[in-house]
This record gives sequence, C-alpha cells and structure tokens, in this order.
Amino acid sequence: MGTYLNIGMMQSGDCSSSFEYNLKRIKKETRSLMMGMNAPELIVGIELGIGTYWAEAEERVDGDPIPGKVTEELSKIAKEYGIYFMPGSMFERVEEDGEVKLYNSIPIFGPDGDLIDVHRKMCPYYPVESHITKGEKYVTFDIKEKGIKIGVLNCHDWCFPEISRNLALMGAEILIRPAMDPEGLYDSCKGIAPTRAFENQAYFISLNCAGKYLGTYNYGKSCIAGPDGRVLYETGSNPMYFTMTFDVDRVRDARRYGTNYTDQLMRQLKAFNPPQPFANHIGDAPIYENLPDPDYTFESRAEMFAAEGLMSIGKK
Repeated sequence: MGTYLNIGMMQSGDCSSSFEYNLKRIKKETRSLMMGMNAPELIVGIELGIGTYWAEAEERVDGDPIPGKVTEELSKIAKEYGIYFMPGSMFERVEEDGEVKLYNSIPIFGPDGDLIDVHRKMCPYYPVESHITKGEKYVTFDIKEKGIKIGVLNCHDWCFPEISRNLALMGAEILIRPAMDPEGLYDSCKGIAPTRAFENQAYFISLNCAGKYLGTYNYGKSCIAGPDGRVLYETGSNPMYFTMTFDVDRVRDARRYGTNYTDQLMRQLKAFNPPQPFANHIGDAPIYENLPDPDYTFESRAEMFAAEGLMSIGKK
C-alpha cells in the first residue's frame, strides 16, 4: 500500500483584487472540488487569489493582518471540510513602530482550521512589486496523518533554484508554487517545473492564474512534474478546478534508489558537497563587479534604459 495524497487545485481565472469577491469565489471553488469523486485532502490556489484589499472599507487600505479577518474566513473553510488549505496568496499588512510593510503571503491552514504557517514571498517581482517586502523564511509543513512534507514557494521564487533546493534539503517531497504568470512568459518558463522536480527528486506543482488580472492576461497552463522530471499533466488556458492523486513513494524511491534507478542526485549531493564560496555574501561574486543593482522601481529602470539608449524611440 503506497502513500497517496489527493491535492485539489484551483486554476482560477475570475479573480479580483478585493478580499470580499475572492473569499466568495474560493468558497464556491472549494465546494466544487470537495464534491468530486476523489475528495482533496489538500487544496491550493493561485498567487494573489485571496486578494489585496477590503473593497467595502471606508478608506482604501492595502492588505490585512495575518491572523486577521481574511484568515479567519479561510480558517472556517479548512475546518468545515477537514482539509489542509493553502488557498493562494494575499497582501499581508504588518504595522510596526509606525511603519507599514506589505508582504505577498501564503497562509496555510490545518484540518482543524488552525493557521499552521505563513510563507512570505522571498523574491518579489521587482520593479512590479516594489512595494512588497521580501520574506526571509523557508516554509514547509507536514501532512501529519501521512508523514508527507510540503515545501512552499510563491511565483518568482521558482526562478532561483536555491529556494527549491533548500526546501528539498528540509525534507519537502512536494513543492508547490502558486503563480500569476502573464502571457509571453510561457515558452521561457515551461521547463522550470520539470527541472526543479528532477534536480530535487520531488513533485513540483506550478499553479497559475488563467485569465485577466489588472490589465494582464495570465496563460494558465499549470504544470505538475514528477520526481523524474517528466511532466505528468499540464492544464489548458481556461479556468479549471481539478484533483490529482500523488504517489509520494515515487519521491522516496527516487531519492533512495535513484531516478529511474540510476541518478542518485540527492544522495550524491551529500557526497560531492560542492563548495559554495559566496554563500551569505553573494555580492562578493565576480559577476557583480560589472552588474548594476536590480531595478527596485520603474523610475530607476527608465533612467538606466535612457542612459544606455534602450527603448528610446519616440521619447524625449
């Protein structure tokens, strides 16, 4: 008898920025998933699928505290169905010493409705997310009843393989990445999920929005890759809600015996232990001697492009 986990995925497409709208949508989509033949034990949603502000507030205030009103409503859903619940990300508002910080955060709930943990996006998509503070903590959580460990990423986090690798080293067997990937990135990014899966001998789930959001169109095509790096399933470009059954023993076999009983990647990593001369001081790497700092704002990006003669046609 293997170790199986049913994961329900909400590739949503009719998202708004308001918490009110998205909470209603999440309740509806969760109900639909739970009525399926294979009821999910864990349900996940997309980046910013929870929302960014309360539309009915007297004044526009971005974000909500965690824990707060939003997570209280999400907790009720998890408890009602007795599921692990990772319904996407939201703007988390933190006020300390008169200073306000916003994080792009994924709250995670247990079957009893308790808030297990919060993943704050470690690599915000600058300069688009110039108002977002980066997170500092790797987050995993356990499906205690089955002894399965989940690792959490948020969208742009997957572009930095160190994040997936550290989650795998912490024991994560399934890596889950909610996303809001716009049209135009598909061809460049479609190989990332299977690559992260293969190199960490883990399942990798990339769950993307499908449809319009704030003036962009997100292409959907969520991808599930197995521990051998093969794509197990890729969705289309329309909103959909589906459940897949994951055989976690495939991860454990790959790590113990080798991928396809050959490549002993995680076992050999310990043996080779490649030196990491720039760990914790990456700015000292020679590549940065001639590379400018990243663009944290659109203004700094425009200044650099103007100075170097890029995208200057029709501009004075």
